Amino acid sequence: MLGSLLVSPLLGFVLALVLFRIVRLMLRQDELFQPPKPDQPPVGWMRALLILTCTGVSFAHGTNDGQKSIGLIMLTIIGLMPATYALNHEMTERQIKQIAGEMPGAAELIARADGDRREKGSAAAKALGAQLSQIRTIADIPPQQRPALRDDLNQTLAALRDVVDNKAAAGADRASAKQIHDQLMRTVEYAPWWVRVLSALCLGLGTMVGYRRIVTTLGERLGKTPLQPAQGGSAELVAAGLITYAGFGGYPVSTTHVVTGGIAGTMVGSGAGVQRSTMWLIAVAWILTLPATIAISCGLFFLLS
Repeated sequence: MLGSLLVSPLLGFVLALVLFRIVRLMLRQDELFQPPKPDQPPVGWMRALLILTCTGVSFAHGTNDGQKSIGLIMLTIIGLMPATYALNHEMTERQIKQIAGEMPGAAELIARADGDRREKGSAAAKALGAQLSQIRTIADIPPQQRPALRDDLNQTLAALRDVVDNKAAAGADRASAKQIHDQLMRTVEYAPWWVRVLSALCLGLGTMVGYRRIVTTLGERLGKTPLQPAQGGSAELVAAGLITYAGFGGYPVSTTHVVTGGIAGTMVGSGAGVQRSTMWLIAVAWILTLPATIAISCGLFFLLS
């Protein structure tokens, strides 16, 4: 999955370069391929197109980065109030009974497979099925019993993943394990409506506050010439398409990385080229981000524990 973080900027670079050159061959309006003059916006149709593609990037940004912020919010509230948010309270009685009915079969699948989690996973699946068969809604489970139920869920899910990943297991067993695993994920893979709204507000406010520095870097410092309207439209169109595909396909990508790759592609496509110093600073920031966050989070964990 992390491969998409590495591939997406390169893909944005190539696709934007190709699209920009196609646009330059098809359109003959010189003002579209010149840096905009101060206080003079592009022609009307290009301005409308830029607004449309920018809106597309914003929507795509929400579909992809929104998953990350929702996940962080859910981790926080589950850690603070596990009895309330560790399980999906919106599940219907029919869904609960259906999952409960699948647990005996899940226990058999896990017991037949080789793996370190076989015994614990099989026992957890049986216990989970017995408890779910006795309730109508998640709210029926006493708060003090929910941590144990969540633990059974985690062990069952982990054991089912082992069956799916076990190449030596029968194909039918692996398919059944995946189907039960995906169905069981409904109990823990969810987000209340207010978490989704909070995520959108956080993304929107963060973009409003921090956009200027990013826009200045990408629009004026990335290439050797300021960004042209046709370059902006090409890069945004490619970025919107790639990020939307990644968001609905479940691939983690960075909006800034994809847009940066797209703009760099249009700069190369126009012949202007990119500023190596700026690209070097961006690349170093990308490379250092992951190990830096790992080190900081690891240090905080040991400090707090």
